[in-house]
Amino acid sequence: MFKKLITNSLRPLGMIVFYAFAAWCILWSFAPREIGSDGLFNSLVDFTVSFESRFYDYRMVNQIDPKFKSKEIILVEIDDYSLEKLGMWPIPRTVHAKMIDKLRVFGAKVVALDILYPEQSPDAGKISPDKIFAESIKNFQQDKRKVFMSYTITSSPENSLKELPEAMYNNVLDSHAKNGNLIESYISKFTFPIDTFTNADVGLGFIDANEDGDGVFRQYRVMTNIDSLNFGSLGFNAVEAYMKSKLDILIDAAGADVQFNERVLKTNQIGETKLRYMARQNNFPTVSLYDLLEAPTTDVGMRDLFKDKLVFVGSTALGAHDLRPSPIGAQMPGVITHLVLAQMILSGHLFKKSEHSLYFSLALLSLGALLFLIVQRWGSAVFDALILVSLITASYYVDQQYLMPQGYEVKLFYCFFCFITCYSWNTLINFYQANKEKKQIRGTFARYVAPTIVDEMLKNPEKLQIGGQKMDITCLFSDVRDFTKISEGLSATELAHSMNTYMTKMTDIVFDTKGTLDKYIGDAIVAIWGAPLEIGNHAQYAVEGAIKMMEALPAVNDYFRSLGRPEFHVGIGLNSGECSVGNMGSARIFSYTALGDNMNLGARLESLCKHYGAHIIISEYTLARLDTSKMRIRPIDKVIVKGKTTAVSIYEVLYQQHPLAQRPELFEKFLKAHGLFLQKDFYPAIGLFAEILEVYPTDKSSKRFMDICLKYTQHPMDIPENFDITTMTEK
Repeated sequence: MFKKLITNSLRPLGMIVFYAFAAWCILWSFAPREIGSDGLFNSLVDFTVSFESRFYDYRMVNQIDPKFKSKEIILVEIDDYSLEKLGMWPIPRTVHAKMIDKLRVFGAKVVALDILYPEQSPDAGKISPDKIFAESIKNFQQDKRKVFMSYTITSSPENSLKELPEAMYNNVLDSHAKNGNLIESYISKFTFPIDTFTNADVGLGFIDANEDGDGVFRQYRVMTNIDSLNFGSLGFNAVEAYMKSKLDILIDAAGADVQFNERVLKTNQIGETKLRYMARQNNFPTVSLYDLLEAPTTDVGMRDLFKDKLVFVGSTALGAHDLRPSPIGAQMPGVITHLVLAQMILSGHLFKKSEHSLYFSLALLSLGALLFLIVQRWGSAVFDALILVSLITASYYVDQQYLMPQGYEVKLFYCFFCFITCYSWNTLINFYQANKEKKQIRGTFARYVAPTIVDEMLKNPEKLQIGGQKMDITCLFSDVRDFTKISEGLSATELAHSMNTYMTKMTDIVFDTKGTLDKYIGDAIVAIWGAPLEIGNHAQYAVEGAIKMMEALPAVNDYFRSLGRPEFHVGIGLNSGECSVGNMGSARIFSYTALGDNMNLGARLESLCKHYGAHIIISEYTLARLDTSKMRIRPIDKVIVKGKTTAVSIYEVLYQQHPLAQRPELFEKFLKAHGLFLQKDFYPAIGLFAEILEVYPTDKSSKRFMDICLKYTQHPMDIPENFDITTMTEK
């Protein structure tokens, strides 16, 4: 009797808690708040913001018309095709000048450059490319047309311009409030255009953007407060110039309202507004920069395309590092946000006032509460489920067909969350979910990590975040040399047995050193340290694991020789840094893996082992994390790997059987010779490398350095500035 009373009390109490929480989240999401504020209140609700935002993203993307094409906005993209054709980076200012000249001839009305011009171009005794570019801008603007350039802002006074440049006063936003309440910013001293361009009377606009808590860029910073004056972004200033009318900006404690007839573009206190996408990147007419440059001035098609249009110029190339996750794509070029804002304003595709969306959100929540209270009187789980599905389906349909197209931002996630949690509460699914979570963790990770780590996850599941997240890790790539030749000499059964023997031993070492198996790729092993759980100095564990692999390989090869099979020779590459780690794949089939630029570098280092005759190569980023007192490491080169432009120092880790590890005097001699090489003291370096090669004639690193020294002693005038850097043309 008493237990039944408690159960009956918990049921309405749980509903009250869930509905109160949902109502609280809805009210909070519409309430003005200071960006960056702390406290338990914001922290609890911020946890749910990502889910609400992603659900809204999904609904908004469904509203995009794939046939829509902008009639007023064009993107000139600096794409991979253009960079390949031009064959240089950065692109010379003379090319930029030619681009502006072509846009003038083709009749563009406003050009907004999502490009930074903070430094002067070298003139090499000729006419400055900057002056040529500035002259093109002046010519373009003679016909009441306008060119806008970009700059960035910062919250740090230390990295800002000390005084507001005079050119900025021509870009102050007209406002009904003299001093707005936007949070103050500063102009970055590293990105502001040089005087040559500002003196050409270019328009200016900042291009900063802040990601949401889940790493997705949904907000667009429309304006900012600098020195008690309000300045617009690149996209906002460009579209305002295109419309040839100043837009009313009403600033209050909650941020700012930019008014367009009957609709309002509302911002928060740092001047951000949420982007309402009505188009994807391919919905905007796009012209490759190279195609624009090569088009003849008599090209009728180009004239029709650009005449009286608002043109944005920005990078879409993969190597330009201006790709960001957005609601419409995981790698959307940053310039697209300017186009989206401009299209919002020109088409009036804006949100309704916040209070209208708030009323619809609370009305839906109240309707759901009333239905559940009525339905629960029957005590039928099937009927409860039917009402739940019907309520969610009807709400979603009304939202897609009427509310979202009209610009209402209904908080459907919070409503659905409340409906589902109430249903789950009444069916006691919480216990089931708790057990399912443990089974999921064990089933997902038992194949990838050591059993001790799986047990730790089950004991402390709060330490685990399933899903993609940025983590600092060390990756290892291991590959068997000449595996194709080995496989040709063995039967399928023999090859499988050899591979299983080798993989088992190497994987055990990964687990023993607290590593996580990422994947097998044929004869290759990919492993990571530092995920899914932090293990302290992951680089130390990873390098120790690589050393143990090489030290265990002789015993494996002894076993293969006893069977009359070929030996395995292995190369290992390691790199450390931030990667995106988590369950990746499809909704039905996925694997726990790591992605990112640092993983790519690790793979490149493994492929370099054969080139340098090394067995374990690590990057400078891994070396920086190591306690080198416990191991011998020697520098072997500075490399620009294929696909990169920055050199990275690489090092060879010596394991027990390595000749230089067995002869410490040779190791010290190599370090001394390498130091002389870096000082360009080539003659004594040649002698030391020769002494090493007499004892260890197969040492590729000593042979390579000696050959370089000999080359530069014979041709001392040909020594380049970056003589110690090797550029790889192959992976």
